[in-house]
Amino acid sequence: MSLRILHAPADVGGNAFQLSRAERELGHHSDVAVFAAGPFGYEADIRFDLEHLPVWRRFALRARFLRSALRDYDVFHYNFGQSLMSVSLRGHLLNELRLVRRAGKRIIVTYQGCDVRPQSACCCTSDRCAREDAMRGPRAASFLRVADRVFYLNPDLRRWLPGASFLPYANVDPRTISPAPPPDHDEITVLHAPTNREVKGTADVIAAVDSLRAEGAPVRLELVERVPHEEALRCIAATDIVIDQLRIGWYGGIAVEAMAIGRPVLCYIREEDPDDNPFGSELPIVRTDAGRLASDLRGLIDARERRLEIAAAGRRFVERHHDPRAVARTVLAGLGPPPTPGSPT
Repeated sequence: MSLRILHAPADVGGNAFQLSRAERELGHHSDVAVFAAGPFGYEADIRFDLEHLPVWRRFALRARFLRSALRDYDVFHYNFGQSLMSVSLRGHLLNELRLVRRAGKRIIVTYQGCDVRPQSACCCTSDRCAREDAMRGPRAASFLRVADRVFYLNPDLRRWLPGASFLPYANVDPRTISPAPPPDHDEITVLHAPTNREVKGTADVIAAVDSLRAEGAPVRLELVERVPHEEALRCIAATDIVIDQLRIGWYGGIAVEAMAIGRPVLCYIREEDPDDNPFGSELPIVRTDAGRLASDLRGLIDARERRLEIAAAGRRFVERHHDPRAVARTVLAGLGPPPTPGSPT
């Protein structure tokens, strides 16, 4: 059965777009709609830039889009834990989820990190994160009550999403990214691409590379920040080693891209509990943390063959676990036809 699928209202790291293209390959009609213009140039089928509009205008545009979406789609796949319309009124959260359900639509939601992780469990101290904190729990509870499927891309999020399921990133189509040979130069280039320096542990990355350079190691750091996605991919291909993050406990989309291109990745992976790492020892990421990073980097700098072996394993891992078509099948497996309009929620 062919479904009409809407991904909205955000797309973090291109995950929704690649999943949508895979769903099209599987025979479904699938679109991505975003309500804010992101800085990285990810594609979307329907795009609104509401950030600079007055509140009443934003609300009217969202309501108009919701009305058309109820007519045009069978499945609403909400991304980054956001609904199309959300209002907090005297401590109560109001959104369109029950309306969508009563209209006979399937509801899927994917969480990706700070959309549900409380600030107290994160490394971010930004005021914006603090302002969002009070509503994270109520928004998640609202989705958990009505959604057919709830997924999370970072294993630690299971703490705040009881009954939800882990889902691998779908942000990279390995068929469109070919492994690239490492650059031919004497100095090893280490790439780090933080979207938030505080959360990613960037200060520790800089300190580790500086300490190695002070010892005479042939290494330099390439910091890549707020550049278009295609440029970031070119930067990865021009580097030798990629460092993802040192604090959260799981890898992000940049690590998937690096593995697809054929670059070894260092990252802090929390493994205190078996569910912390759904892939176990198969995950070909070099485990590290702030205290060990300089030593772990030195080990890779001095071992070209090891870098090549890790890179090859990473590429195979992406093909096996992060192919968007496989992820799409998991998302839609057993979903079945939409419920009858007007059925109880």
